[in-house]
Amino acid sequence: MKELVSIISNEWLEESELSSNVIRLDSPSISIRCQINKAPSDALYNPFVGVNIMSASFAHDLLKDMQLTPTTKLLKSLSEHILPSLRILYVLHIQVKGTMVHLSFYIFDIMEFDLLIGQPIES
Repeated sequence: MKELVSIISNEWLEESELSSNVIRLDSPSISIRCQINKAPSDALYNPFVGVNIMSASFAHDLLKDMQLTPTTKLLKSLSEHILPSLRILYVLHIQVKGTMVHLSFYIFDIMEFDLLIGQPIES
């Protein structure tokens, strides 16, 4: 079985955080299964987005005690609205295809999806 490798480098995350570009969801995503806190979940996977995104409602329901950090990132949603990021969640442990990965997620008040992994997961 091939091993998944997906640890965000600090340089990539800092570059993304400092960028004034708006996150765009222009390319199609695929659905993948993952596990967060031992709870199965579906996520969208689109390595061309460049950052990981979580809906505010999903974050509130699943991650009640997680510490979030302020951010200034913006998202152009699927419905064409520009939304500010509410916070960023650093280093969430997610199991994908039997391998634990460590990802950070920008939190947005979106309804289109709960979770989008937008950084490459290499197999």
